[in-house]
Amino acid sequence: MSDIAISAVGVTPVGLTITKKPSYLIVLEDTTTKNKSIKRIITIDKPEFLNGFIQVKGVFTDSPEEEIIKDFSNILTSIPKDLILELIVPWHKISYIRSLVFKQK
Repeated sequence: MSDIAISAVGVTPVGLTITKKPSYLIVLEDTTTKNKSIKRIITIDKPEFLNGFIQVKGVFTDSPEEEIIKDFSNILTSIPKDLILELIVPWHKISYIRSLVFKQK
């Protein structure tokens, strides 16, 4: 009988938890004033689409978008649990929503 090589595929690094919930980046834009205000929310689960609104659990962050995309899991694990909010946001305030777990190969 020949030897079979078994390799570790998809091993989670020590300290990280495995979650099946997708994370999204929601960018809100306030155009009601002269100065555009941009706020970023990292979600901890999939946004729920309601009639004219989006309901989501997540945290506000001041990090640049490139940093969020690269390191969102570390940002989420380092944020205290009391900063996680449940929000209902109107559609017209949302600039765009981006999946953080999707990686094209």
